[in-house]
Amino acid sequence: MQIRTVTATAAVAVLLTACGGGESGSGTTQSASTSSSTSESTPSESSASESESPESSETESSGTEASESDSGSAGGEMEEVEVGESVEDPELGNTVEVTKIVRDFASEDFANIAEDGGEIVLVEIDAKAGDEFSGGVNGPFKLRADGTDSSSTSIVDDELEAAGMTPFDGPSRGEEATGWLAFQVNTRADSYEFVYTRLAAKVIGSDKTFPKEEWTIELP
Repeated sequence: MQIRTVTATAAVAVLLTACGGGESGSGTTQSASTSSSTSESTPSESSASESESPESSETESSGTEASESDSGSAGGEMEEVEVGESVEDPELGNTVEVTKIVRDFASEDFANIAEDGGEIVLVEIDAKAGDEFSGGVNGPFKLRADGTDSSSTSIVDDELEAAGMTPFDGPSRGEEATGWLAFQVNTRADSYEFVYTRLAAKVIGSDKTFPKEEWTIELP
């Protein structure tokens, strides 16, 4: 069970209770203190993805060709595909936009996953947290394919930073943050859905409740 305490601007708190596994977190409030207890699921065994290496030409390769093939992830070429789709939680005032997706991220630390038929998928999101309740935007975020969900993981954060990509760090109340989420997929799919879940919530000190809600975005 995951418990997140979210506090309103008028010292009214929202208690978020997880209904299943996933990642969650709590923001820092200015008008009232916030306590949280977070339980985070551990990602499955190590993962990686494969990248294709361009064949060398008959002549000597130029510096430009080398630069193009080595750009992106630590393991080689990486293609960022624009998405530009968003979802909104009207009750908490949170907005999450998927800006880009990267398939087959070439992780050197988890290179075995591609050999086993999987991949690491990267999703860049721009999240804006509502200003009424604290707690911010911290998911859970998942990647769905053929009825199977893969939770976001931090196992390749060091490699993301080495590639010049900022890992996602959820914004607090009234703030905005952009960053990359990584998903370990053990069975590669043709396409995926991005899933953002708002956990069930109850306003402490009142009878008002928010049911668990889920929003999805089709990814290319």
